[in-house]
Amino acid sequence: MNATPDRRALRAAEDPARRLRLLRALEKKLLWLSAWTIHNANHIRPNRDGLKVGGHRASSASVAAIMTALYFDILRPQDRVAVKPHAGPVFHAVNYLLGRQEREKLTTLRQFGGIQPYPSRVKDGAEVDFSTGSVGLGVALTSFAALVQDYVHLHGLAREGMPQGRHVAIVGDAELDEGNIYEALLEGWKHDIRDVWWVIDYNRQSLDSVVPDRLFGRIEGLFRDMGWNVVTLKYGRKLEAAFAREDGEHLRRWIDDCPNSLYSALTFQGGAARRAALLAELGRIDGIRAIIDPLTDEELGALMTNLGGHDIETLTEAFRAQEAAGDQPTCFIAYTVKGMGLPFAGHKDNHAGLMTREQMEVFRAEMGIRPGHEWDRFEGLDIPEDELADFLAGLPFAQKLTPEGRCLSASEVPVPATLSPPRLPPNRMLSTQAGFGEMLAEIGRGGRETQAMASRIVTTSPDVTVSTSLGPWVNRRGIFDRHLKNDVFRDAKLASAQRWGMSPKGQHVELGIAEQNLFLVLGALGLADRMHGARLLPVGTVYDPFVNRGLDALIYACYQDARFLLVSTPPA
Repeated sequence: MNATPDRRALRAAEDPARRLRLLRALEKKLLWLSAWTIHNANHIRPNRDGLKVGGHRASSASVAAIMTALYFDILRPQDRVAVKPHAGPVFHAVNYLLGRQEREKLTTLRQFGGIQPYPSRVKDGAEVDFSTGSVGLGVALTSFAALVQDYVHLHGLAREGMPQGRHVAIVGDAELDEGNIYEALLEGWKHDIRDVWWVIDYNRQSLDSVVPDRLFGRIEGLFRDMGWNVVTLKYGRKLEAAFAREDGEHLRRWIDDCPNSLYSALTFQGGAARRAALLAELGRIDGIRAIIDPLTDEELGALMTNLGGHDIETLTEAFRAQEAAGDQPTCFIAYTVKGMGLPFAGHKDNHAGLMTREQMEVFRAEMGIRPGHEWDRFEGLDIPEDELADFLAGLPFAQKLTPEGRCLSASEVPVPATLSPPRLPPNRMLSTQAGFGEMLAEIGRGGRETQAMASRIVTTSPDVTVSTSLGPWVNRRGIFDRHLKNDVFRDAKLASAQRWGMSPKGQHVELGIAEQNLFLVLGALGLADRMHGARLLPVGTVYDPFVNRGLDALIYACYQDARFLLVSTPPA
């Protein structure tokens, strides 16, 4: 792909109206490509057993605008993204438009050896920053990856010239039922994480039902309590303009008070049903009639679904404003419609829904796609192909992070062939647990042979640091914290075996008791070479009975292909 945009592309970047038109065209293309990829897998590709292949078409549609705004306007090469698991088809379409995914690969969704329905680092390649197949864990991992980024940079280990990036999670609202997210939220607050964005696709539908109306008032409060900025994107430009008209506040209040279940049902029923509902309650208000009467049913339906999460202008403005505001972790609550733009938009059963062949033909016509041209990158768009191609090539995210791409590498850490034994009294009996601690403490002395290795070791433990024999290591290497914090007991000359000063140069990450967080931190540390170009040697300790409490996150960390050492010891 040409890395230098032509003058037309530069003018588009400088002209907000032109840029907006390009982004809307690309959003339309993402919606088509994700829908066609799923249709091909279920209705066109040879299928020996005739069973449904699936593909989460409605969940993909609800984030098309969000992913357009992020990938084609906001993201920079150093930013890392955890894509909502059910948005895999949109993610693959994004990479196809950017020239990072082969056309033939799009035809292999959910096929053995093909592209994955849930983005996978190992199976889909370097463009995937975080695997997100296990619901909720990919979201939490972005917080710990941001913590590791701080560690690498504060220790001076980052690749020279490597800027710090943002860690973005595109979150399905039903994922917020997962407890590990809140465990990570609290741990992130303790560590004062920075450079994290969570963009919640608030389509108010889960797999089986409509999300309760009261949920997000509570969730917003939780984020604020944890020090996050919260940006709610409820309405798009068209609805905001309608609210600004005479009596428009009645329309806003009606939508605000509309139960999620009713809003979803009216969305599925269409503009005529929406008109009847509005007239039944607001029909005697002159200003409301002036707003809705001139509109066709189709136009009214489009107005009433003009939510913030589908409005490119609203999304990009909010993202850019927060970008300029600083590195405070931010939660964007983007209101959307599940299945937006598809015939089953809003229906509570649409999670696993597929379009029929007949529905796809209607959709094809609406999108302006000629038979035989379904996979063409810019088919159906009314902007010249070369202008779109140059615009994409000139995007910040389209540029290479390094010559080797997004998946970095790091040189091996030199390890001596033998290690000096711990300095212990002769014939002293030790448990294996204590022996481990003594050996690590000896390495922590940082002698000539072990200095390089010791500088790359990072230990972590879920509130069992002392009882898993890490105390002597921590005494020598300190606890990692973004801020310098003195050990009050030491400063007051109070007797204590632990000398735990906290500083940006510490090499132990102290965690609360939640084992899920332990394994997510180990996963993030074990990816530092490929994320930041700095190889770390992570060591995590835990009581062996409690491995099961974090087993899901442990398997997930291994699925990322993260490299770390886990030491499980008997309870003290």
